[in-house]
Amino acid sequence: MNRPYQYLTCCVNSTGPKIHAMVDAAREVTLRTLRRHVSTEELKGVFGFYTWGVGPGLHLKNDWAVSYHKSTYDGQPCYYVDHSSIEYIFTQEVAQ
Repeated sequence: MNRPYQYLTCCVNSTGPKIHAMVDAAREVTLRTLRRHVSTEELKGVFGFYTWGVGPGLHLKNDWAVSYHKSTYDGQPCYYVDHSSIEYIFTQEVAQ
């Protein structure tokens, strides 16, 4: 399964107009949908403080302060994770 989306940036490192446009055009998706496009390794790299796998601890899937979205960011298709009102953005093309 191809998972081409990689972490690009978060709202703190972006501009208000880009973030507002992305949020205004967004639709909520499930974690399952997000994970079809963003690898577990990529999510772990951004959200390393979660417990990954089976066992006790805080998991991304049951954190009440998290939601998942599909939209466009700066003209590119994106998925983003809204974590406590901080948007973490994943796109197909990451600037090198």
